[in-house]
Amino acid sequence: MDRAFRPKALTRKDASGQIARQLRSAIADGVWVPGERLPTELDLADTFDVSRNTAREALKLLTATGLLTSVRGGVGGGTYVAVPDSDDIAELLGDAIRLWFRAGDVTVHDVDEARRVLEEFSVAMAAQRHTEGDLEAIWRPVLASRDFEMDIEEWLGLDLEFHTAITRAAHNPILELAMTSVHLIRPVTNRVFVDRLDRRLVMEQHEGMYQAIATGDPVKAREAFATHIGYLDSVRSEVLRDLNTDDVRISDIPGV
Repeated sequence: MDRAFRPKALTRKDASGQIARQLRSAIADGVWVPGERLPTELDLADTFDVSRNTAREALKLLTATGLLTSVRGGVGGGTYVAVPDSDDIAELLGDAIRLWFRAGDVTVHDVDEARRVLEEFSVAMAAQRHTEGDLEAIWRPVLASRDFEMDIEEWLGLDLEFHTAITRAAHNPILELAMTSVHLIRPVTNRVFVDRLDRRLVMEQHEGMYQAIATGDPVKAREAFATHIGYLDSVRSEVLRDLNTDDVRISDIPGV
């Protein structure tokens, strides 16, 4: 693979932004890989025929997004391509994903359908691959949610924490990234029917999922999840019937 960087000529406007975009594309194409050091500010200034300050600004733009990381001084000093984890990627993609949900024709049913498929695999894998640390992360929100007097937003936060912990316990980075798209919009879709949910029943279902995962039984984990998602589907259908509609677009939900 040819990893040579081939810069393109700059126009007069926003030179630092143009350099940043070219560097970002080069990183995406594998010219520089995670953990590899980029050329110095001076080298970039010479390459693009700009001032050192302009080159520095370009690097700062990419560092601010988390794509690059800076190491000060010494033999190992310089600017490196960051080694991202799933949280970094989710943060980078978060705003774009939310905007896509809000501007497009995605519906509550679309989100729930994707969640059903993805999380069914997640719970089964979590049952087979979890660590003790994973189990602690899954159990913590279950235990905390036993306070049925807590604020609804706090309760929904625990719900999201629970399902996110299960996804992570599956130890599949691609699955985790895919589920991130679902988790990012769930606080919005939850508004459609959260007032109808029986918190105690949801907590019991979460406990059932935890127990199945903890015992290492993927079949029981799937069954426990099916019970949980079936209940959520029934509540959602009831709410949609009351609204006299088959589905709701994300962009039509109040407050989106």
